[in-house]
Amino acid sequence: MNYFLICVLILFSACQENTLKKPVGLIDEEKMSVVLEEVLLLESHYQSKYGVPGIYKEALDKSLESVFKKRGVTKKSFADSYAYYASQPETFKDLNTQIMDRLSRQVP
Repeated sequence: MNYFLICVLILFSACQENTLKKPVGLIDEEKMSVVLEEVLLLESHYQSKYGVPGIYKEALDKSLESVFKKRGVTKKSFADSYAYYASQPETFKDLNTQIMDRLSRQVP
């Protein structure tokens, strides 16, 4: 349920004018695209395997911590960067296009 609320808030913020300032520690677009891809894949995996967020939240959080550590980002810098990029519709679209391009190249 928390993930649903976060997604709705981010979607809402993406529809607003570009009012967010660049956060301190903004993750650059290329790195953000890679981190976001890993986050989305993990969320998709846990959602398809367990269905109910309450069941997998703790495991997902641990997996996300591992991704953030591996990529050298913090949970806060990811959240701040995500909110910033989501408030920039064209940039956010580019991030998602990069992710889709990489994933489509992986499919045999």
